Amino acid sequence: MFPYVVADIGGTNSRFALATGKQSDGLYTLEHISILKGKDHKTFESALGTYLESIQGIKPTAICVAIAGPVIGDEVKMTNLPWRFSCQEVAKKFGVQALVAMNDFAAVAAGIPLMTPEHLVTFKAGNALDGNKAVFGPGTGLGVAGVIRHNNTWLPNSCEGGHVNLAPRTAQEAEIIKAAMDDLGHVSGETLISGPGLVNLYRAICRVEGQKANDYIPADISQKAVSGSDATCIKTLETFCSFLGSFAGNLALTYGATGGIYMAGGVLPHFKDFVINSSFSEAFTQKGPMSHYVKDIPAYLVTHKELAFNGAAAWLEQQLSE
Repeated sequence: MFPYVVADIGGTNSRFALATGKQSDGLYTLEHISILKGKDHKTFESALGTYLESIQGIKPTAICVAIAGPVIGDEVKMTNLPWRFSCQEVAKKFGVQALVAMNDFAAVAAGIPLMTPEHLVTFKAGNALDGNKAVFGPGTGLGVAGVIRHNNTWLPNSCEGGHVNLAPRTAQEAEIIKAAMDDLGHVSGETLISGPGLVNLYRAICRVEGQKANDYIPADISQKAVSGSDATCIKTLETFCSFLGSFAGNLALTYGATGGIYMAGGVLPHFKDFVINSSFSEAFTQKGPMSHYVKDIPAYLVTHKELAFNGAAAWLEQQLSE
């Protein structure tokens, strides 16, 4: 049983925590949260060893590692770090019962069933059923995953859905996507629905409207849109919200997500009220003959700060029990 080490490993930061117990609301008690720089360690074993030394002799029973990239089999190879390791060999080296690796957004998905209304901001009202849920997160990229309801358990399902082609909903959106294609080639969800995507979208709109694009960063665009100080930034954020809603509705259809669509990531909290008052819900539900299917599926922004850690702990506990 406890304690478990849970880790969320990205291309830049490696975050570790110790799950020491389970609370009455189903969430996990997390202690000794630490952030290490990936570039400071040549191997995952080095980073893990540094963290274990920092918790001063506390002996974990098992470890769950959520990494940015696909996880297939025992051998793990990082996408943005030169780290490669065997789960079984690392578990043996550090003397733990098991080391489980999973995709980072699968860990986010595994945490979704633990969320309560206090951790959610409603972007689209609806009636969540006891069915599949899907999650995506505009940040540096666009992570996508689902959590499947099966035999009274939740099974996280990772994918690379952020890289599917982005589809237009209106003729104007088609023009914007075409302009982005002229500059960038392949236009995926991540190309326009992410932090860097906000800049790509702004430049595409400037191109369509024959304007010179300013050298803005994502925060400039969102702040000027929210303040109403720049018409092109307002249009950019409005279009972003439309694409966001359309992508969310597509995900609801793809996953059969009658349990709701959940959004995480670092971008949306900066302009959540703008999203609520945008065309997000309209874009979500405009699905032709399947509009009735998505009409009552709710969509939420998740505000819990340690969603991935909780998901990793939940998945590890489930794996150990099996």
